[in-house]
Amino acid sequence: MAVFATVGYLAALIALWGILSVIVDRDVVDYPDAGTLLGPAMALAACVVTFVFVMRASAGPKPWRHVAGAAVITTVATLLVAGIGYSITRGDFAWMPAAALHFALGPFVPGAAVLSAAVVAASRAVTRRPGKGGPAAESFDRRPG
Repeated sequence: MAVFATVGYLAALIALWGILSVIVDRDVVDYPDAGTLLGPAMALAACVVTFVFVMRASAGPKPWRHVAGAAVITTVATLLVAGIGYSITRGDFAWMPAAALHFALGPFVPGAAVLSAAVVAASRAVTRRPGKGGPAAESFDRRPG
């Protein structure tokens, strides 16, 4: 399930970034000297975080912590990859905070974070087994008549 959710997340992330790029008329990585690998590296970091949180949410007792954690950690991971990656291409790590702030203020990293949280929540909803207790399980036990 986690692999399927992560592949779906990657496809949705590429679509989201493409649509946002057209809407705001801006590239995902709009630094001309950043190289061609920074965007895919950011997407890979977001996919790894989503995979880990889908795995954890399916086994954990409190899925909303995992949903919120996926959003926060996806943001942090993509900003770290963006800041470090751009600093490497520039050859100066003083660019790291500026690059991270630049990407944080754009729509792409927050979009990736919200999408990651949605995938974690959806995968938890799909893999949840009725009968484990709680109000949702009780609704499955009721029979009409």
